[in-house]
Amino acid sequence: MRIFFILLPAIFVAACGGPGDEPVAAAAAEAPVINTEPSKSYAEAHVAALAAMQIAADKGHAWNTSDQLIKEAAEASDSGDEALAIALADEARIHAALAAAQAEREAATWRNNVISD
Repeated sequence: MRIFFILLPAIFVAACGGPGDEPVAAAAAEAPVINTEPSKSYAEAHVAALAAMQIAADKGHAWNTSDQLIKEAAEASDSGDEALAIALADEARIHAALAAAQAEREAATWRNNVISD
């Protein structure tokens, strides 16, 4: 359900665009491709989330939501709820991937609009 709310703004923008809306089309073309497939195990989901979180942190753009989600995933795993643990760790991975994509887009915008010749 949380993934739906993450994607809702993009869906809204895409639905509101009409003919001649080149900025909307350009933004959609530049949208990051994020793997939203569920992991097969908590261990796999946890490792993938931590790796994605490290990438976002290395770009200086980690979201605090990823930290909370990975913590909740560990708690769910400790309590034996593997399905919830996988879902939360996957969501943490998605948040981290979106944070990294945001960092890349902001860096490109800065280069193109501020630093350009």
